[in-house]
Amino acid sequence: MDNPADEKTASEGQSAMDLSTEEKGSEEQSPPEMKSKKPLSFHLAFVGLLFMVFIVSLDTTTLAVAIPIIARDLGGTTLESFWASTCFMLAVSVVQPLYLSSSDVLGRKIPLHTAYFLFVVGSLVFALAPNMATVIVGRTIQGLGGSGLDVLNEIITADMTTMKERPTYLGLLAIPMAAGALLGPIVGSLFTQYVTWRWIGWINLPLIGASFILTFFFLRLRPVEGTFLQKLGLMDLLGMALFVAGCAAFVLPLSWAGALYPWGSWRTLLPLILGLVVLALFVVFERVPAQPVLPYRLFKSATAITTFLGGFLHGLVTYTLNTYLPLFYQAAFYETPLHASVTLLPMNVMSLFFSCVSPISVSYLRKYRVNIWTGWVFLTLGTGLLHIITPASSVHLRTGLPIVVSLGVGVLFTVLVLPVQASVASVDDTGFAVGLLVFFRLLGGLVGLAIGSTVFSSVFAKSIKALGTLPSSLATLENSQAAVGFIPQLRDLRGQVGKEVLDQVTGVYSHSFHVIWIVLIVFAGMGLVASCFTKEVSMEKEELGRQRFEDPSPKVSPPSPHSDLFHPTHTHTHTHTHTHTHTHTHTHTHTHTHTHTHAMSLLRSNGVPSSCEPCRKSKIRCDHSVPCGRCRRRRKPALCVYQPAPMSKHPNRTDRSSTDSISCGSGSNITASASLSSAWTSPLPPPSLVTPPLPPGHLRDRYLADSSHRGTSTPSTGVFGPTSYLSVLRDDIDDGSSSIALFAKSLQQNTSAIIDDSQIQLGAELLLILLDDFALYEHMATARFDHCQGDLFCPPALRLILSSIRTMLHEAITEPANPLPSLLTLSRSIFTASSKPLVVDPAITPTEYFSCMPNRWEIIGLVFAVIGSSACLLPQHDLAAYSPPHRPPLDRKGLAAVCVSASEICLRFFDYTGVISEQLCWVTLEHASLLTLLYGDYDYRPYKSLSALITLLFTLGYHHRDTTSKLPFFRAEHRKRLVVATYAMDKGLSTFLGRPPRMIRRYITIDPPLDIAFTDIIASPEIATPSDFDRCPETAKVCLFLHMDSLYNEFILQRILVQRTGASTEKLIAVAHELLDNLLLLIANRAVGGGDGNSVVWIISSLGLPPAGVLAIELLHQFQNPDSHFQSAGGFPRSEIIQNLSRFAADLEYVVPRQAGNYDVCQQARSVIRHILDRVLGGRGPDAEAGEEVEDGNGRGDVGGGGPGPGFVAGDWMSWDFNAWMDEDSDLVRWLHSFE
Repeated sequence: MDNPADEKTASEGQSAMDLSTEEKGSEEQSPPEMKSKKPLSFHLAFVGLLFMVFIVSLDTTTLAVAIPIIARDLGGTTLESFWASTCFMLAVSVVQPLYLSSSDVLGRKIPLHTAYFLFVVGSLVFALAPNMATVIVGRTIQGLGGSGLDVLNEIITADMTTMKERPTYLGLLAIPMAAGALLGPIVGSLFTQYVTWRWIGWINLPLIGASFILTFFFLRLRPVEGTFLQKLGLMDLLGMALFVAGCAAFVLPLSWAGALYPWGSWRTLLPLILGLVVLALFVVFERVPAQPVLPYRLFKSATAITTFLGGFLHGLVTYTLNTYLPLFYQAAFYETPLHASVTLLPMNVMSLFFSCVSPISVSYLRKYRVNIWTGWVFLTLGTGLLHIITPASSVHLRTGLPIVVSLGVGVLFTVLVLPVQASVASVDDTGFAVGLLVFFRLLGGLVGLAIGSTVFSSVFAKSIKALGTLPSSLATLENSQAAVGFIPQLRDLRGQVGKEVLDQVTGVYSHSFHVIWIVLIVFAGMGLVASCFTKEVSMEKEELGRQRFEDPSPKVSPPSPHSDLFHPTHTHTHTHTHTHTHTHTHTHTHTHTHTHTHAMSLLRSNGVPSSCEPCRKSKIRCDHSVPCGRCRRRRKPALCVYQPAPMSKHPNRTDRSSTDSISCGSGSNITASASLSSAWTSPLPPPSLVTPPLPPGHLRDRYLADSSHRGTSTPSTGVFGPTSYLSVLRDDIDDGSSSIALFAKSLQQNTSAIIDDSQIQLGAELLLILLDDFALYEHMATARFDHCQGDLFCPPALRLILSSIRTMLHEAITEPANPLPSLLTLSRSIFTASSKPLVVDPAITPTEYFSCMPNRWEIIGLVFAVIGSSACLLPQHDLAAYSPPHRPPLDRKGLAAVCVSASEICLRFFDYTGVISEQLCWVTLEHASLLTLLYGDYDYRPYKSLSALITLLFTLGYHHRDTTSKLPFFRAEHRKRLVVATYAMDKGLSTFLGRPPRMIRRYITIDPPLDIAFTDIIASPEIATPSDFDRCPETAKVCLFLHMDSLYNEFILQRILVQRTGASTEKLIAVAHELLDNLLLLIANRAVGGGDGNSVVWIISSLGLPPAGVLAIELLHQFQNPDSHFQSAGGFPRSEIIQNLSRFAADLEYVVPRQAGNYDVCQQARSVIRHILDRVLGGRGPDAEAGEEVEDGNGRGDVGGGGPGPGFVAGDWMSWDFNAWMDEDSDLVRWLHSFE
């Protein structure tokens, strides 16, 4: 027989033999799994980025030493010299965020080519400048272009590389950056002294040309989808204008303060204050745009904030040192600019070395905090050591001490990029975060230069004044603003001025610079302190952003299997013929479900193959495979859905494979058929697709085969109680311990069930859902604890579980561009692990325990349930902050529904295998909680799921004290909390629904859990928080909760007492009134942003509806019987109750969101309360009601007509229960609706 792979190659129209043969053929075709190497175009494009970095670094430092010569040749003034030296940096700082925002919306290429053009034009204008004004214009244009080149090289590097490999490329980028800073002063000195200063502009042209050619032809980044006009409409143009105006007004006075005008001058203060006001307006406005210039989401992480602050302080110290240290050497040691550059050459070389080595060391250590701390320590220490250098210092001292500073400068220059990149919620924000760090570093440099200028001028003015009258040749120094420009002339005065006077002047210079070093020590120390708050974030991410590098060479990927979780289920009957040298025919009829990875068979009405939905909407050519090449490159195979053309559908044909799309809001649409788990639970194929008739008994045989698979596993029997059949046979042994031991033995004997390929396929797709937006889900899962309490799964435990799952996924995937084959292998291994009991070492630590089980479907289901609960609990504005950029708003209910289906699939996996465990209880509890949040407490589904959980707990014997006696302390407490949480949920749900509880307290013998937060229990001793109740800022609200819970218990007891004994209702009304008062107080003090919305809704529906109902019906009863003893005695506060009920009805309408699970019951209650209030306040007394009673045929209470009369409420109102609110056919509701 022919090889299936060869047959598939020969004819794509033919089908595979059978499922196992097809899989074997796929495996033979698949290349060995190995990491893809970077293509040549990637390396050439990166070389272009290296040229770009070198150009900007060289041009930034070259001109500083040439300004005096340029001013002399062109006859420039001091003011023109000042602007020529500062306009470049000012232009860079003002427009840099504009490049950030525009490159994020328009794509990288348009801003990059704009930066190239401006830099070339600026270089030409500078090189051909006939006067100082033209020099200033040329340098400004160069700054506008250099700003884009400076920030885009790091952004594009972040686009091209993953977080895991980025430290190596950052080390490579540091080489031309430091080389340019090293060679810049030397090149500038050589050009000005031996050639001409105009070569400073000409030298840029060949370098910028080489960079442009390499990036133009080899830098292939994925374009941003949409037309240019659509992208332009997304840009925050008003925000850009506000930022440019505010930043220019703020930066300009910083540049001239202390140099041109004093700090107290109105020319400095007025634009400075105006700039701060405009920047404040800009910050406030940035909450509005969809694509802001300054995204607030980047400042959600404390690590990102401390890193931005560190970048600002690092730029402040570094730029100030680079500017004033060469000037100090020229003034203190009478060196030329070239000589000073050579003296500082070891410092620059070591800075280059450490900036390259530091990120490479991070790539091996996989940690960056040590490098950051080391950098700040050496930067602080080295800045302090500069104070030792005096005019009398030796050459070795003044050459060697700055090396200490260079270590801190070099290390921090590259490593500070890593924490800000690792802390972003979405990989698409990586480039933006890097650009912001570059901007803050540059802004810090401008502030540092302003501070250095001010400190130098004030100290120099006081010190030079103390010397008395100076010789005429030094009289210029009496104006401190001219002191820096006078430094080159000190060398020429050594033979004209006395040595003693000149030494005194040199000492003044030295003292002024030393004060600058002292100020810089303070700022470096602040950076050291801030670095202590930087957290170690994992750098194992291998995702690439949406503008990732694309390899132009074609790549053949193995076919990716997928099931009905993402695509319609296609069940085909294949009949094919194999022709050999002698003719024979093999006919195979298949009814199992599988999907195609070859060309799609759906055709449009004109016979042309249809395109997948993403390609069709984007108007892009599709290759008609599943998934298509474009969706596979985007790592979004779930989006690759083929919809049949409307005109090609038969009008009478029912397509059972049609799907409904559930929007997750994260950029992917998950299509689900009638049941997400139908791939392994539904054996019936669509009848319209089955061509030959099935033989008799075929379906029965398939069911029998399926049951035989299930029978291969040995189900867990559970713990037996004292009345079980085993207790009679084992009366001589303590039943508790023996049954538990027997149960443990039954677990160990459990064998793995035979898992269908469709289940493995479905499990792989569940993993793919997690993989696509795992960073978003991780933030959501832990962020929900900002708005609710969680004692069973506290944030530290959840972080350990999520971190272990993230590590498992990243280690399993060998080809990020096509992860499904790797996920299939991982899914199979998870099934193997989940079919066996989890064996835990008794001496295990909490960290090891919660990190040791990511390869179990219980934990995967638990994570899905937690994500779904977070989608229900988190406010919409928080979800928008956590959502990746350029995605539609997150559909909370859609994501929660997908998570319900996913966690339910995980639970059904264990129905198939029959394996039970403690972790299965975890996911069942979270699943029941999610159902309550999504569908409400009155829905049948959470009630059913809770019953399954209670059955599990009793089967596992967790209601016995013996099950926790030999466990570690933290596990015993966690298991007790599991039982108590189930018990509390059962009691709350049973009370809310008025049904008998399923979990009886007398059968639970475990000790209650300790009154210690589980976070403190699993914390290590050195960081455990003391058990101090006063540390909680919500103490008053917690006390109010406890008080309301106590009042509710008393309310229930009083209500039962009235119902069963006929006692007076005065106490019941008083308790209900107090309970409603406290509830309204709680609602009035809810969180402003809606963070506690879900807990408020739960309290309203659970603790608010019963007392409000009692008060409302008693109010109506008093209205019908105004002469009752209760009202005449003054014990019924009618006015207060009416006010409270009015407020409560308004809260039911406006506080309870529409997506809340209990929304319907709350609105029904609101309708009833308002109906009663309208009746009471409408002024229709009992006489009018009596008159209505004799009417018939109108449903207004005629007894003969079957309607309840007014005596119904008066006599039977105390039998009110929950169903009275919801049941439209209840006597109460029908009676209330009977009035006009």
